[in-house]
Amino acid sequence: MQTLKAMILSAGAVAMWGAGALSAQTRAVAAIPFEFTAQNTTLPAGAYTLSAPSGTQGLILIRNNETRKAILVLAPGSDKEYRRAGDTNAVVFHRVGDRYFLAQVETDAVCGSVGPSKLERELASKGHGQPVDAVIVAALVH
Repeated sequence: MQTLKAMILSAGAVAMWGAGALSAQTRAVAAIPFEFTAQNTTLPAGAYTLSAPSGTQGLILIRNNETRKAILVLAPGSDKEYRRAGDTNAVVFHRVGDRYFLAQVETDAVCGSVGPSKLERELASKGHGQPVDAVIVAALVH
């Protein structure tokens, strides 16, 4: 009985260690050189960690590495299977006028498309031009 108990505890410890190793691969870091809007929140330029919260689909957690402030954004299609193998790890932004809006995250760690914010649609409709995939920022996967 003691041997069985020890084996079960060992198997549980190995499973938890494996889960920890997997979670270490669920983050990407990007240095974003401009202020940008993610859904309805404007964020300053800086280094950001992007991750998929454990047990969720369709959400991306964006955390400013300096201030540690974070937001959750809806990002349907965040399942990694939608990403083509060999694609560059990148964060894509739309530009409307002089404003930047988070559009897509395509990394080995987290993937998803962010819908246009109310401000992005408003600026586009007021003649500031149609959203353009203006900037692709490289991301490093951790």
